[in-house]
Amino acid sequence: MRKTSFALILGLALAAAPSMAGAQDPNAGLEDRVRAEFADAPDMIAIAKCESGFRQFGPDGQVLRGGPRGQYLGIFQIDENLHTAKALGMGDDIRTPEGNIAFARYLLSVSGTGPWGCAPSKKAVVTAGAAAALAANLRFGMVRPDVMTLQRLLNKSGFAVAASGPGSPGEETERFGALTLDAVRRFQCAKGIVCGGEASTSGYGQAGPRTRAALNAVPL
Repeated sequence: MRKTSFALILGLALAAAPSMAGAQDPNAGLEDRVRAEFADAPDMIAIAKCESGFRQFGPDGQVLRGGPRGQYLGIFQIDENLHTAKALGMGDDIRTPEGNIAFARYLLSVSGTGPWGCAPSKKAVVTAGAAAALAANLRFGMVRPDVMTLQRLLNKSGFAVAASGPGSPGEETERFGALTLDAVRRFQCAKGIVCGGEASTSGYGQAGPRTRAALNAVPL
């Protein structure tokens, strides 16, 4: 039998490598699927990008999980505690790309973009110089309108939540995630409010009374 040269084997392996790598990416093509499904609802495309970067699966190949307890799943970060039973009853498994997209379409039909904190249409319009409205304590994991004000004030005061994308100036969202937590901590340290401990003990990373008072003094 004629022996195959090592160089030939190596060449064949290198030629096949790009296609093999592409086949191993479980998120390949998901952005195109979301864009096709929601061509009539562009906000949902923006939501998928903001929530997951059009990903159903994490680097470990498992379903992408978000939130303080990992309860948000997949492309649209759907709360499994709230929606799994309903979705399965409709034949949609939110742990799969197909089910996640299909149930997101259902949520849109019954609740609009309300379930998603980073929906573009929910961005508040604030007049320059308007008074801030941080009246309640805000902490990691919350999704509510005043988190958007919190992010805007942090960005205005020089403690940017993000340089670009969700949380950056003009792209503030209603989700208090890891980037917001980091910005709050930087603000607290710089202002001499608190610079250590935990939110539940020292208030570090939580927008409590002293932090809110300092932020409310920042002109919008």
